Amino acid sequence: MKLTARLSGVLLSILLALGMGLRLGHLDQRSMWTDELFTLAVAQYHPLVPKAGGPNYRRIQVMEISDTDTFLTAKAAEQSPPLNDLLEKVSVTWLGTTEIAARLPAALLACSLLLWFASFAWHQREPQLRRVLHWSVFLLVLYPVLLMYAQEGRPYSAGASFIGMGGLLWMLRWRDGWRPWCPPSWTEILLLCLASLTHYNATLLVALLLLPDAVMTIRQRSPQGGIRLGAIGFLVFTWITLNAHAIFFTAKGGVAWGTAGTWYQVLETSTLDALATLHPYWLGLAAALLLAMIGMNYLGKQQEKYVAHLVAQRLCALAALTVIYLALAGKVAATAGMDHPRYFIFIIPFVAVAIAMVLAEIRSVWIALAVALAFVTLAPASMRLDKSLNIDDFRGMSLAAIKGSDHDTVFLYPLPPLRDVYRVSLHRYLDADPIHHMVEIGTVQDVIRVCEQLKAKNHVVALGYVWGQSMIDSVYGTCGQQWPNRSSEKFHNTFAEHWRAK
Repeated sequence: MKLTARLSGVLLSILLALGMGLRLGHLDQRSMWTDELFTLAVAQYHPLVPKAGGPNYRRIQVMEISDTDTFLTAKAAEQSPPLNDLLEKVSVTWLGTTEIAARLPAALLACSLLLWFASFAWHQREPQLRRVLHWSVFLLVLYPVLLMYAQEGRPYSAGASFIGMGGLLWMLRWRDGWRPWCPPSWTEILLLCLASLTHYNATLLVALLLLPDAVMTIRQRSPQGGIRLGAIGFLVFTWITLNAHAIFFTAKGGVAWGTAGTWYQVLETSTLDALATLHPYWLGLAAALLLAMIGMNYLGKQQEKYVAHLVAQRLCALAALTVIYLALAGKVAATAGMDHPRYFIFIIPFVAVAIAMVLAEIRSVWIALAVALAFVTLAPASMRLDKSLNIDDFRGMSLAAIKGSDHDTVFLYPLPPLRDVYRVSLHRYLDADPIHHMVEIGTVQDVIRVCEQLKAKNHVVALGYVWGQSMIDSVYGTCGQQWPNRSSEKFHNTFAEHWRAK
């Protein structure tokens, strides 16, 4: 199947328009959820430069972050690298604390990944590689997990995009094996470095990618390789040094939301999460096509094989990379007690290229069109991936909470670690920082203290995550008689109540 220059341009333009529309459209349709609001709070409340007399950096854990801490201190206390939060800080400074501002960096970087692959597809003259790149663009445009996280203000889209762009350069360098090896370019190093500074699972994949380069650098005593690998190593390990205390805290389950369980449970959960991310429908269809082509190799009489030996070698290499990465990432997630499909997203560009290599072997235009239609039909996310999407409704909660509030209203919230999550959400709609009007309750033992703080108030707004509803009920059960008018609204995973004296 040959692609003329004009057809290639039209096809790529259509795919790019579709991909960008899917990523940039309706960024504010959903409310931000807990982690997005936490990221937004770090970007909004922690300055890059310390206030007069304050330190640039202090070594603390995530539960110890205070309003006086710098952005560097706050991020080093958290369990993830700083790049996404820094990009969001720029976006929020320009556009304000909105869903669009929080999610725009992720969406733009997701579009950049498509433009990167499309540019290589357009300029490539080798027919077989050109087909692979065109199919890669097609798959990346529709990959459900990439679409899902392109519209979330967290580091997953940024990491997948940077590692996809750098990974394409890596795959092109290694496509003919180790004999023609050359050191990674500065562009590749920069992109992989940026990927490493988005999420530690991306850092893990970058380490896997550059390990063969480290071996070849040593074997060939390459000064260029040593300098370039040394540069990325220095930058990444400098950050890891600042963040090491938080990494060890997280590795011990310090922010876990689940338990590791037996090794079988860990394996089962990680496998199901990985399959949900890789999209089992596409994997199954690609595997069926590959088996059919292998069968044609043995049954057919044509001289040209349906799957060339070199293509098979490259597929095996990408499959090995994928399996090793999934095993390591799954182990990391299970150890930290933080299993979720999103932690496997960074391997997706490599999986897309592997599937594209299979599809590029199709000879017939009509079969290619039928296969493309099948992939489009099977594009919706699997049930497990769809259910993993967080849809906490803090927007609905906050809008209900501020109705009828004034400068004397007090906002009572459960789960003190989520203080800034509630704060940034309220701040947006109140147009003022509510921090001095917020009262926390962490355990039922705090009920008497909270009642004492609230006793002179005529209007109390209780709001928060559903997990804290019982503590709010304990407060009202103890001293709620002074607010006989109690109204409540429930949203997805959140609630808001108004207690009024009259």
